[in-house]
Amino acid sequence: MASEIKSLLKAILTENIDDYSLEGLESPEKGDGYMSDILFITLTPPRSKQSKKYELVWKCGKKSKELRATTPMRQTFITEIFFYDKIIPTFTQFQLEKGIRDPFNSVPECYGTFITEEMEVIVLKNLKRSGYKLWDKKKPLTKKHIELILEEYAKLHSVSVAMSEQYPEKFAELSEGLGETVKEFTKTNDMNALFGTNIIELYDLLKGDLDERTLETWKGLYNETYFIFDGMVDKKEGLKVVLHGDCWCNNFMFKYDGDETSPVVVAIFDWQFSTVSSPILDVSHLIFASISNEDVECINDLLNRYYEQLKFHSSRLGTCLDKLYTKEQFLCEWKKYSKHGILFGCLGHKMCVTEKDEVIDVANAVDGGKDFSNAFCYDVKNKTAFKNRARHVVKYVVENQLV
Repeated sequence: MASEIKSLLKAILTENIDDYSLEGLESPEKGDGYMSDILFITLTPPRSKQSKKYELVWKCGKKSKELRATTPMRQTFITEIFFYDKIIPTFTQFQLEKGIRDPFNSVPECYGTFITEEMEVIVLKNLKRSGYKLWDKKKPLTKKHIELILEEYAKLHSVSVAMSEQYPEKFAELSEGLGETVKEFTKTNDMNALFGTNIIELYDLLKGDLDERTLETWKGLYNETYFIFDGMVDKKEGLKVVLHGDCWCNNFMFKYDGDETSPVVVAIFDWQFSTVSSPILDVSHLIFASISNEDVECINDLLNRYYEQLKFHSSRLGTCLDKLYTKEQFLCEWKKYSKHGILFGCLGHKMCVTEKDEVIDVANAVDGGKDFSNAFCYDVKNKTAFKNRARHVVKYVVENQLV
């Protein structure tokens, strides 16, 4: 395995690594890659060579033939490879041409990608070696963490705002390259099983905690899953931007100034579900997957902050956001499209309270005859944690008529 990886790295990296030693080959915790296999690799030059050491993350598509046949797994990698190979370089060049000294760059450095008919590989910088840390997924993100991510999302989304106005043909070309991975999943998987099961489970768990009227309204969301993941993503009108698409806490790493209450830098990864649609999809997914009970009443403040930052960063790129996407339109879309984030948030809550010994191996489950969607239909041991993680979100979205 090591020789195969080194051979592929020689094709990916620009530097001659013939005399480098390959070490590590450590895997992350179970569950850190549902659709991919991940290894942490160290490439060390000989002492006689004045070259840098490489600390790498090797990310490749799972080899399960059944998983590849029954899910758009390959498409997820094609999307992420396109994001690193095309979107980021194009967006960076556009920002630099506009004189932006601090362009959106909150992604791991990508050393290269590799794709054949049966293999997809992305090689990234290992950010853990640079002082970045994952958040403890068992705890909701703090308001400061959410604000930092939203600011980076505003930076990212603003490039789409400006480019779509100033270079519409170029932006359309990039949009087509990303595809619609989530929609592809709806063609081969039972979205009610994947997302609707969590709605019903929370409906049952929260009996006695929330009033019956609230719970019945919440339960009605079950009947909207296909529209949410098909019609909403494929919206024809309004502002459309390049999205992150997978906004739960395990897809962010942070650097801190002192203790872990003050994040100063965030890195965003796992771009396999990146697509072009309403910015509300990213904003709502992040908020409803991550918000704490203490901060849920700050959601309006978070929305206002995001919109003002989107406006500011768009103006730096030479585009007036008010002419394309008013505050009223933004808030109207929040009412209309935030169901997308609510559903993803529920799945995120479940994943966050899942213990290590409960984490599913998707490839093994599918190879054993399970449908991909049904592989996620498991009972978490800590139902109290699941209930506590979601209760305030259910209450908020019903009270604010988001469902």
